[in-house]
Amino acid sequence: MTEATSNIAQAAQSSASPSDPYSREQQIFPKLSDEQIDRLVSYGSMEDLPAGTILFQRGDRRADFFLILEGNIEIFDLDDRGEPVVFTTHAQGQFTGELDLFNDRQILVGGRTGIDSRVARLTRAQFNRMYSTEQDIGEVIMRAYILRRTAFILHDQAGVSVIGEPTSREFLRIQRFLTRNGYPFAAKPMGEPGTADYANLHDIDLTRLPAVRTRSGAVHYSPTIADLADELGLTEAVDGEHIYDLAVIGAGPAGLSACVYAASENIDTIVVEAEAPGGQAGTSSKIENYLGFPTGISGQALAGRAWIQGQKFGAKFSIARAATDIASKDDLFEVKLQHDMNIKARSIILACGATYRSLALPNYEKFEGQGIHYAATGLEAQLCVNEEVAVIGGGNSAGQAAVFLSGHASHIHVLVR
Repeated sequence: MTEATSNIAQAAQSSASPSDPYSREQQIFPKLSDEQIDRLVSYGSMEDLPAGTILFQRGDRRADFFLILEGNIEIFDLDDRGEPVVFTTHAQGQFTGELDLFNDRQILVGGRTGIDSRVARLTRAQFNRMYSTEQDIGEVIMRAYILRRTAFILHDQAGVSVIGEPTSREFLRIQRFLTRNGYPFAAKPMGEPGTADYANLHDIDLTRLPAVRTRSGAVHYSPTIADLADELGLTEAVDGEHIYDLAVIGAGPAGLSACVYAASENIDTIVVEAEAPGGQAGTSSKIENYLGFPTGISGQALAGRAWIQGQKFGAKFSIARAATDIASKDDLFEVKLQHDMNIKARSIILACGATYRSLALPNYEKFEGQGIHYAATGLEAQLCVNEEVAVIGGGNSAGQAAVFLSGHASHIHVLVR
């Protein structure tokens, strides 16, 4: 295993711009004070570990939380050749983890002791109790975890590679799903420098694109959303016999609000979402009329914050599984999900949102997702560079889309009936 930090990680951190999470070292890799350490240690157990002890690996679920008391912990992943590289090294007073410590998804990186070390270990239950009790420490941890995931996404670290034709509907569908679920990935469009060599190196069949290559070397061709979520560990096991206090169907702004309010009152809550948190609002480039954000916020950022907030309070999310039926029996509701999954709950909130309106145009379906889009995010903006674009609609979303895309397209036409 590589002992030194990888050249890629070093370059990412040394060239960080002011808006880059790596430039905020005191926040992304904070050191707790002696007084905070004393409080935190009381929630777990102390362990003396020899150098090279594996604490967790990519793909694990429910990894423990570690605070370094002496020595260090190296955070590593596999590069494109399957060779382990070190992302960063946590020293005395620093801690491990990122956003997946708030859920049961597969974690993205591994951790091991670089030298003989003493650590404080907190199980998930101990971590949750500490986090909810020690609010000042919890705030430091939450900020660090958000920045760490943002850095992964910004620098294509700890993710997967997506290969496909740049205007392919399926290629864009996969990117959109990963982006909206906050999963890091490197997009490799055919025709761009290096993509063909990458595909050659890893024996990717170019006749079956799009393809998703994981860090383990597995290649998945044209996966469905559900299959991709399963392969990447985005889906969490749902106990069909467990009775939740509340099941929320839909994870748009209404569903996420219900989730946060319920979970914060210690109501056992699960949210069912067919694709990703945010709903239609998650595809908006900027929302200016949402309470509490006077300067506006992107739909994706709003959804991401609410998703994290819900998990912080203990809510569970069932992603990439649409609800197909609801039945009532013995004062309980049973929700049937795709792929033969069931959820039982005492109460249900339906926050199913709306469906997009379409235009009665010839060959409309042929161009959906590859020329005709229902969103104006950074992903769609990349497709509009130096192109003439028509925004159809006269509401707030259409106006925001026109303003946002004007910074990328050569000309914007706004069509209002």
